[in-house]
Amino acid sequence: MSELGARVAQALAPGGALARAWPGWTARAAQAAMAQAVAQAIEGGGALLVEAPAGSGKTLAYLLPWLLSGRRALVSTSTHVLQRQLAERDLPRLASATGQPVRVALLKGRGRYVCLARLQAAVEQGPRAGAPAEHAWLRELLAWAERGGDGDLDQVAGTDAIAGLHGRITSTSENCARQACARWADCHVERARRAALAADVVVINHHLWLAELQRHHLGRPRLLPEVDVVVFDEAHALHALRAQLGAEAFDQAALQRLWADLAALADGPLRGLQAWRLLAHDGQSATRALAQALAALPPREGRQAWPLGDRLAPWRLAHAVAAAQAALTASGEADPRPRRLLERTRSMAQVLHTLLSSEDPSAVWLDWRSPGDWTCLRPAAQGQDVAALALATAAPLGARSVVHASATLGLDDALGWHRQALAVDAAWSPRALRLVADDQDPSAAALFVPEDLPEPAEATHAQALAERIVPWIARLGGRCLVLATTRRAAQRIAQALQARARPDWRVLLVGERPTHAALEALRRAGGAAPTVVVASGALWQGIDVPGEALQLLVIDKLPFAPPDDPWLRQRLARAQALGADPFSEVQLADAAMALRQGVGRLIRRAGDRGLIVIGDVRLRRRAYGPALLAALPPSRWLDTEAEVDAWLGELAALTRASTTDRSTS
Repeated sequence: MSELGARVAQALAPGGALARAWPGWTARAAQAAMAQAVAQAIEGGGALLVEAPAGSGKTLAYLLPWLLSGRRALVSTSTHVLQRQLAERDLPRLASATGQPVRVALLKGRGRYVCLARLQAAVEQGPRAGAPAEHAWLRELLAWAERGGDGDLDQVAGTDAIAGLHGRITSTSENCARQACARWADCHVERARRAALAADVVVINHHLWLAELQRHHLGRPRLLPEVDVVVFDEAHALHALRAQLGAEAFDQAALQRLWADLAALADGPLRGLQAWRLLAHDGQSATRALAQALAALPPREGRQAWPLGDRLAPWRLAHAVAAAQAALTASGEADPRPRRLLERTRSMAQVLHTLLSSEDPSAVWLDWRSPGDWTCLRPAAQGQDVAALALATAAPLGARSVVHASATLGLDDALGWHRQALAVDAAWSPRALRLVADDQDPSAAALFVPEDLPEPAEATHAQALAERIVPWIARLGGRCLVLATTRRAAQRIAQALQARARPDWRVLLVGERPTHAALEALRRAGGAAPTVVVASGALWQGIDVPGEALQLLVIDKLPFAPPDDPWLRQRLARAQALGADPFSEVQLADAAMALRQGVGRLIRRAGDRGLIVIGDVRLRRRAYGPALLAALPPSRWLDTEAEVDAWLGELAALTRASTTDRSTS
């Protein structure tokens, strides 16, 4: 065993640093095995792919060897929720336990931080016509941003309201005035970046990693520091980035920022240039036309082929840019901002022309993050994306050691699902390690699939599922997390639960309030205020609500990608061309991985117990049901409502006993 391996083993041993710091804590066999594998990768270099079951303690297993090594690291994870959990809870707690001082920085993309200068300008401009509530919200946001903190918009209540204002309250690298800005000393983006450059470990998310890769490909200066070790936590989520690598794209926020910047100059220092005013007008008109055309489409989530054909292709932006350039040159204007803005507009016009004039509309996608928040992109050719991602993980930031960790990397010991999708073998000769839970009791969780619910495609499904789980929520005193496959389904389930909730219940819909606040309410409720959190998206993975705080996990449907998803269609075609079965190799495998992630939210520690409800009758009726069930952690199958009632009785009794023990101790 190496020196680092010995130090790791000593820290994990009974009576070691962690056991002394955390009374009652003991290392799990899977956790110890993973920690040794990570220590070996850090000391010897190379790549490690490791799948560890949900709740096996993989976060500690990769953080501890790194912390004891004294090397500089970057940890990338899949969501902003997990970023904050790592930076504000897991890392400080471990550093305190081991006595190893560590400087931690949490870094997000520029667009996640409020820009004080732009927000202040938006407030000073006064309310827009017909939007007094919007202006009041902006004033509240400015007051919040100036009270201190990190300016992270994910911490703001009412996050759905941000989507339509994002371009007015955040900055881009193009419109940032940098040292010339009156709020430079208070800039949240610069503070976060300076902290990252000085930190021992920087915690980012996979999307920021993608942005760093794009900067590298464009020859732009690096934002992230050089490090020795890179860890991709929730590494399965890297698969979703493949479609974005090398893609041409624009999004709603980028358009909003561009036209807002054009209008600000047209109404200010360049008000005398008619061509500039026409450019701002044409840009805003084009954006309104696009917004109206998209708003007329049926509500949608996820990806879809570009639905508008070439109706918006003949935008006159290129001609307007040329006219504005000529007018600016003739004016002798010395301010560099207009020229930078013209270059942004010219680049945007070229992207718009390329995308919206495509001869193959199916090659252009619209990716909906939420209503009114979208990206239009044309991915790189099939194969180029895989090569780019493999290369990206080959030599990141000069690192010698790379770790991919997740609870879901494959269905075999070689972790083929992950390594094939990312072409990892093209850049490394990675070691694959698949661990089995050593302390998870198969009887800790019970699984129930109601057989009389509507099919998941039926309009009544969400309401029927909500009605079914209300008595179970009441029986357990809340302690419930509902994971929906879409935002729309989450909203419908939350509304149905709120309509049937007792006066003392709290039904919290993530999106209406910050994710961290909803989860903290669930953790702290303890049955005193029966709490239900309803969510989609990010909460399917990585979040940790151990113990009695979560005893009922409800998944509304099997997480199959929509059949018209253009990214899915490309992957199915590719699998077929390679002679594989598209359904089993792509759709079923993806659904199995996602379902395993969701189910893994329930049992997080030894002694945890609970009920999993999957409201999708296809698990009982379709031939693929057994394959999906086989991919899940072992649990007790409940076949009838009577068995569910008996199981809930056991859980309620255990909770009462535990509460009594705590009150008398």
